[in-house]
Amino acid sequence: MTLERVIELLREEYEKAKQYEYVKNPLAYALYQVWLIADGRRIK
Repeated sequence: MTLERVIELLREEYEKAKQYEYVKNPLAYALYQVWLIADGRRIK
């Protein structure tokens, strides 16, 4: 995975997170989701 791909995923996940009422901190949520993807624990 490249840095460019991580940034792209982060932007996508951040935009999704902003729409979730239960997410208090969209950036933290997006970072966690991208970490899961990069670590192979979640399949995009």
